Amino acid sequence: MARQWESVIGLEVHLQLKTGTKVWCGCSADYDNSPTNTHTCPICLGHPGALPKLNKKVVEYAVKGALALNCKINNISGFDRKNYFYPDTPKNYQITQFEKPYCEKGHLDVKLNSGREFTVGITRIQIEEDAGKSIHAGSESLINFNRASMPLLEIISEPDLRSSEEAYEYLNLLKSTIKYTGISDVSMELGSLRCDANISVMEKGSKVYGTRVEVKNLNSFKAVARAIDYEIGRQIEVIENGGSIDQETRLWDDEAQVTRIMRSKEDAMDYRYFAEPDLPKLVIKNEEIERIKELMPESKTAKLKRFIEDYELPEYDANILTDEIELADYFEKVVQITKNAKLSSNWIMTEVLRELKESGKTIEESKISSEDLGKIINLIQKDVISSKIAKELFTIKLNDSRDPEVIVKEEGMVQVVDLGEIEGIVNQVLSENPKMVEDFKNSDEGRKPRVLKGLIGQVMKLSKGKANPKIVTELMELKLK
Repeated sequence: MARQWESVIGLEVHLQLKTGTKVWCGCSADYDNSPTNTHTCPICLGHPGALPKLNKKVVEYAVKGALALNCKINNISGFDRKNYFYPDTPKNYQITQFEKPYCEKGHLDVKLNSGREFTVGITRIQIEEDAGKSIHAGSESLINFNRASMPLLEIISEPDLRSSEEAYEYLNLLKSTIKYTGISDVSMELGSLRCDANISVMEKGSKVYGTRVEVKNLNSFKAVARAIDYEIGRQIEVIENGGSIDQETRLWDDEAQVTRIMRSKEDAMDYRYFAEPDLPKLVIKNEEIERIKELMPESKTAKLKRFIEDYELPEYDANILTDEIELADYFEKVVQITKNAKLSSNWIMTEVLRELKESGKTIEESKISSEDLGKIINLIQKDVISSKIAKELFTIKLNDSRDPEVIVKEEGMVQVVDLGEIEGIVNQVLSENPKMVEDFKNSDEGRKPRVLKGLIGQVMKLSKGKANPKIVTELMELKLK
């Protein structure tokens, strides 16, 4: 019988905090939008005698992250030096938290598309600093130290994940949960979120984990999933062919869709950790935690519950609308204008999200503002335009700066509500479609609505979508009796 395997996956996520200045000094944290090597000082460049001082805002943001991820916050923690040489690490060591992190023992409850739920434990979160940024140009490598000492949170999960699907959903939930706190952009594209995966395999039913391999250079959540699947297959093949797995760090080659050896994996002792002598213990009092808790914005879970209860939205709608905080905010602004949550939700989930998908834009980049969409929906509710005309108006508005109400007026899109005019169109359709009229009269009750819909469609086509659908329906039903 063939051996059966089970994968064991843990993820290390680095989040860049969206503070105004770096973690140990007053240098600007806007490292990407500034000339190279201009946001540096003796502290972040590690000059002899330059002493670090912890940024208070970093601690506040770190506590917010810990609260969002259900962690236990330690009142006393400390900083350590992790010693290693990289060209982009000017001090030749990183200040991090090794012996005692500021928080630990958190969790996230994840739900898959299948409906299955599971919990991923968070071992610890530690405050640390980023390295500089290497730019490889042909035979040369250049370094921008603007990023050196940017504040990071490293979020280390328990090895609770068992598949690439689980890892992918965990990362998405982690991203949206942190995004709601406002402490980070959590963008892999911008470099404010980075992820390494620790992967091993063991025989199904075993209690002993296999040798883990760390995979780096993962530039998207889909790349994380693909790398996990590849590495699981590679490790199983090595073992089944009589080989053994070495503890090592591998790089993901996205173009070739394979992992490649980078270096043998270091253990903690290789980094020669010792307590950071230039920083005191980090003390976070309970009163400070409570104060920060009061500053916490509404969580994704709370917003989801409120959308279902207060707006009376189906859970499906609420889940989509709260997936990104920007989309949730957009929805609420539209509802303020329309006073109609379900109609607003329908338009966002169909027209707005379709347009964003086709254009590859985010909701912040949408050409249809929340105010514009609110006005379009209100024109429907006031019977100024039909739903069909509203979709045409939506398309026009994508490339037209005029107010929606002005477009409707100037382009002659106003709905026809004149009873006599609509009756004339209805009579024309009935006289030109005697077979459909006869079909309606001879049909059973199950088929009648379909034939009626076809006749109404003919009226709407003839009126170029301008006839009021309610009046059309009432007149058609009256004349077909």
